[in-house]
Amino acid sequence: MRAGRRRTISSIAYLALLGLAMLLGLAGVVVAGFAVYQLTLAVAAFFYRGFRRGAEADPPRSRLVVVVPAHDEAELIGRCVQSLHAQTYPRDLYEVVVVADNCTDETAALARAAGAQVLVRDVPNARGKGHALRWAIERVVDRKPAPDAIVVVDADSAADPSFLEALVAPFARGAHAVQGESLLSPEGSPQAALRATAFLLVNRVRPAGRAVLGGACNLAGNGMLFSREVLLTHPWSAFTSAEDLEYSIRLQAEGVRPAFAGGAVLRSPAAPNPRAAAEQQLRWEGGKAHLARTQIPRLLARAVRERRPSLVGTAFELAVPPLGLLAAAVAVGTIVASVLLAAGAVPVWPLAPWVVAVAAIPLYVLVGLVAAGAPGWAYRSLLRAPLIVLGKLLHVRRVVGFDAMTWVRTERAGEEPPPLILPHRRRAPERGVPRGSHD
Repeated sequence: MRAGRRRTISSIAYLALLGLAMLLGLAGVVVAGFAVYQLTLAVAAFFYRGFRRGAEADPPRSRLVVVVPAHDEAELIGRCVQSLHAQTYPRDLYEVVVVADNCTDETAALARAAGAQVLVRDVPNARGKGHALRWAIERVVDRKPAPDAIVVVDADSAADPSFLEALVAPFARGAHAVQGESLLSPEGSPQAALRATAFLLVNRVRPAGRAVLGGACNLAGNGMLFSREVLLTHPWSAFTSAEDLEYSIRLQAEGVRPAFAGGAVLRSPAAPNPRAAAEQQLRWEGGKAHLARTQIPRLLARAVRERRPSLVGTAFELAVPPLGLLAAAVAVGTIVASVLLAAGAVPVWPLAPWVVAVAAIPLYVLVGLVAAGAPGWAYRSLLRAPLIVLGKLLHVRRVVGFDAMTWVRTERAGEEPPPLILPHRRRAPERGVPRGSHD
């Protein structure tokens, strides 16, 4: 009888270890899939050909309104407007409109002085970029003469001279939504250089690779273009902390595939200190985590219901975690699998996908930087990457538990940090007589 009991316990232990091995191996396959996917995009990015001005190209004809949402951006708004006025795009075909959104400084006056038209929005109970965009788009989309497209540029950005010309190129070929390259300047600190390197990978390499492979480009918030038709058919309705990605998912679900405009470059300063950078990163990563939880099941269900495989690709792209979190997960999973293998608790095969992921992530970064034409500082910045990965492990709970319906403006250089995070909730569109003025 004792022998039978021992056999039973042994069988249970065997099944438990088998189950553990299968779970560990399955988790490894998932993270390895994410890592190999990004490596594939980096390789594909080598074959992307961005904007090239040629003598044989047709001259631009599209009429644009460039909308610049600005909340207390007195320090940088003048530079932004001046860069937009210095475009190679025909000056008579576009106008620059700054939205002074709930400002308490001289943003509006300085924007006017720089030559922009100004809309003043004073709606304190509906703060955030998403609300400002909805309000502004409603006011410019029907102006006379009617614009062909509306461009969105962040107030802290400086546009390369060919930004509008490059951004309009996919629109002229039929795209109804376009995303340019939103990059960071590396100046200020080693941390700023590492964040600028991450932006090269996320906002240049990955969308270029997806364009080559026939995928849609996710919107990045800064440097977006929308046709007037799209904005009338699908009014802006994204108000989370990741409003750009939220609207991008909605467009793709409705059959509108944003195109990537390589060479349409905007450059913004990095967050001025580690605290501001951490809050900014939390807003982006927490917002994406919220959208992943809420939108992936809907996308997959719709893909099956409507027989649209492209939505499976949209869901997969949304599921890919930020690189720092992915690297942290790979480090933990590889260590756990190695320890269990050394202890004889699991066979070698659950470790295999983790090893693949360990190899794929640094390859993705290095191949991606080469494909992006990255300068030397980008490679040197990678020396700080292990510290970032460790930090991600310590802040996973904050990302997962982040309230995406909050808004806080990123601290600028020389400023005091924001006193609090102001909540905003999804609300009905603002209509009727606006609370504000324009000139």
